[in-house]
Amino acid sequence: MQRTMIMAALCLAACGPASHTAPDGGTTGVDAEAPPIGSSAQALIGPEGGMVALGDAQLEVPASALTEDTMIRITVTDRVVEDPFVGFSPVYRFEPAGLHFRTPVRVSIPFTGRRETATIYWTVDESGAFAALDTEIVEGRAVAQTEHFSQAFVGTACTGDCCGRGRGELDVLLSVDSSNSMTEEQSKLASQIPHIARVFATGDIDGDGVQDVPAVRSVRIGTVSADLGTGGHVVPTCERAEFGDDGILTTNGRTAISGCLASYPAWAELGAGASPSDVDAFVSQVTCTAQLGTGGCGFEQQLESVVKAVTPSTSPLVFYGGTSGQADRANAGFLRPDAILATLILTDENDCSAVDPDLFNPSSATYGSTDLNLRCFNYPAALHDTSRFADALRSSRADPRDVVFGLIGGVPPDLAGADPRAILADPRMIEHVDPASPNRVEPTCVSSTGIAMPASRLVEVAGQLPGSTVHSICADDFTPAIDAILRRVADRVSGSCGAP
Repeated sequence: MQRTMIMAALCLAACGPASHTAPDGGTTGVDAEAPPIGSSAQALIGPEGGMVALGDAQLEVPASALTEDTMIRITVTDRVVEDPFVGFSPVYRFEPAGLHFRTPVRVSIPFTGRRETATIYWTVDESGAFAALDTEIVEGRAVAQTEHFSQAFVGTACTGDCCGRGRGELDVLLSVDSSNSMTEEQSKLASQIPHIARVFATGDIDGDGVQDVPAVRSVRIGTVSADLGTGGHVVPTCERAEFGDDGILTTNGRTAISGCLASYPAWAELGAGASPSDVDAFVSQVTCTAQLGTGGCGFEQQLESVVKAVTPSTSPLVFYGGTSGQADRANAGFLRPDAILATLILTDENDCSAVDPDLFNPSSATYGSTDLNLRCFNYPAALHDTSRFADALRSSRADPRDVVFGLIGGVPPDLAGADPRAILADPRMIEHVDPASPNRVEPTCVSSTGIAMPASRLVEVAGQLPGSTVHSICADDFTPAIDAILRRVADRVSGSCGAP
């Protein structure tokens, strides 16, 4: 990995005041002469609070943040930052290392670089990986709050013409198909959870020990099933016929899996400074709750379940039975207003989110005696238009570009990662009755563990959301799919604004 010295820091130390012109022509921070590398300042600060300053860099400790007198030190280090970062300031070390405060302290660092992208990056744990703090620019300085000590610099991890400040919070919603054919696929997803946790914590995607993308300061992961019931109609495998799992985050653990508890909180959270045991607990919870088991309703409503999970009751969007979304009801507290939302759907069936629940009625006069396995295929007009789901996901965030949509579903493996329009244009994605088995749709792909039907409706939604990536559930290894989703997340965490 190419290493980039923080040239601004070296120039400031040797050349005097900063220039008003950033290297890329953008606006700059304040005129300030950075202290030489190795210089430091310290102050004894107690429960009453105080401040320590090194040049124009400042740390303000509010009253009651400390319980006892503590020597606080700031030092300009000789540390270099690696790609993908570009430094706008020296790297400062704040000590004592690992100190945690009872309430957040305020860090203010002068910089030379683009105001539009200037972000305070903070090492989140002993690995030394940098993650973005929520940063604002005040009188030409980058300002942020933190509750623990480490190292920090002002800079950017974003390249290109469309960049903003880095982001540190991520909420992940897993949608897992719990129908009878999903045992092996759920297991393959579960095997990826340690990798996902490691990448979020370290920013190292390829596992070579070098940070490739910004780490995530705080991540939450919750799981919903695709089971929304059958509108009260009695259908085999649909035990909770009225509402199914209703888009509610699962708290059930798979006790059949070694080490799993019977129940868990509605979501798992991994934050800055997490200990190895914290990481292990996070991985264990997500692994146990993401494997929902089988026996779920065979009418999968993946899209409606996801949207119900993230939609607040104040939304005009209405669900079956006149009910409202779960975001501020059963799932209250999961979604944070400023967090990036990443949704990953794992399924081997197409979506069957129905406008008319009579579609699920075995004795329906409207939909006749058609085989239940073909109801969703034969009556597409009884399903919600896919724009409902793309619009709802965009509306769930203040900035719709904060939505990342990932699908591991019924797509030929050779089309994995392709543009959704190209995937939908492939003849293998066109649904038709299987000549060899006329009670089902012909599979779009076959794997060593089973078959998958064309996920055309799910791919349509991906095509309406710029931050999307589509991969095949028939792949032997889900690692490429997971890495593609992680890189989509990393783009947004880095501050890339992407397509509107």
